[in-house]
Amino acid sequence: MKTTVESKKLHLIEKFLQIHNEEIINKIDKIINEERFKALKGELDVPYSEKEFNEMIDRAESDAVQGKVHTSKDLKKQIQSWK
Repeated sequence: MKTTVESKKLHLIEKFLQIHNEEIINKIDKIINEERFKALKGELDVPYSEKEFNEMIDRAESDAVQGKVHTSKDLKKQIQSWK
């Protein structure tokens, strides 16, 4: 399933990069922002316990130490290779 989501995201990015109409880009941006807000609002409605919150922080720190992160610089390089 993760592969499907990742491939869909890459496909959408490729399509987005081909758009030159600013009005369409603005509409897409608005939809993304609205959907992210809905998702965040839903997450905030279910508070985490202090233990859960600390576990999430620990996982994030562990991922960073193990190099399981992608910088914006890495992403920009990857996008440039698509052209």
